[in-house]
Amino acid sequence: MPIDIKIFLDNYEVNYEVNIKDQRVYFCFDIPDGYKKLKINYDFNIYEDLIIENLNYNDSSGYIEINLEKEKINHLEFSLMINYKYYIKLVYHHVNFKYKKEELINNLEFLYKVNNEDEVLSIIKILKELNIEDKFLYYEIDKMIIDILTDNKYYEELINRMNDYDLLNIITYYLAVPNPYSIDQEKLDELVLEAEKHDYASENIWRLAMNYDRRNYDFNKIEEYFANSKDLYYLYEYLSGVSSSNEDNLVNLIIKTKDKEYIKEIVSDNFMNNILSKKSIEKLKEEL
Repeated sequence: MPIDIKIFLDNYEVNYEVNIKDQRVYFCFDIPDGYKKLKINYDFNIYEDLIIENLNYNDSSGYIEINLEKEKINHLEFSLMINYKYYIKLVYHHVNFKYKKEELINNLEFLYKVNNEDEVLSIIKILKELNIEDKFLYYEIDKMIIDILTDNKYYEELINRMNDYDLLNIITYYLAVPNPYSIDQEKLDELVLEAEKHDYASENIWRLAMNYDRRNYDFNKIEEYFANSKDLYYLYEYLSGVSSSNEDNLVNLIIKTKDKEYIKEIVSDNFMNNILSKKSIEKLKEEL
């Protein structure tokens, strides 16, 4: 089945049928009476060109909501295309969520039905021939599977096609994973700067921090962003949720903004008073 696409009727997840034709993936399902909203969530980084025939909808970065009280429909079909990043995302899924071999093969077979690429078929064949009977070798077997998925020209070529925005979207699709991409300090800083250029910058930079927390990175670029964005909600979320946050550095960066209204807002906010030390609050008050 396709990864990272979910359909809901009100708050109930929908089971759907999937068909493939001319490299398009078609989803179809019935809509019983009594439901008010249809919601489709999908990863716009790996899917594109979504089409719902004869229906008005607003596709906003992978989220569609349809008012069923206005649109009187009892069945829906929509289709989309998958792009080259789908395989990269599938590998990222496996590295972090440890698919069983059979499930991984099913996911790859779905991809092969869509793109008919010989490289995918070759990987499927190698996985099918892999003997993983020995339950005492789970770690070694998992490493073998990851090597099969990544140690080939196909994966290398796809990775090289990705830009920073593509990588950012794969990482920040999840709040946090146990095994994020291995990147150096320079790349982390570049991803922060990339996130600043796009919508949902605060959310994505916070998610970067969550994914790379406690991994010995310098978060100064992240903290510069949160100090200067003047968004108390994400400032609080960062301080309360990220162990690598540096309160002293953040307070100094906030003071550097010389924005007294912003500082007044911080020191008068109950949540910020609960998360910041008394020393930090007093230091901020001195700037008023």
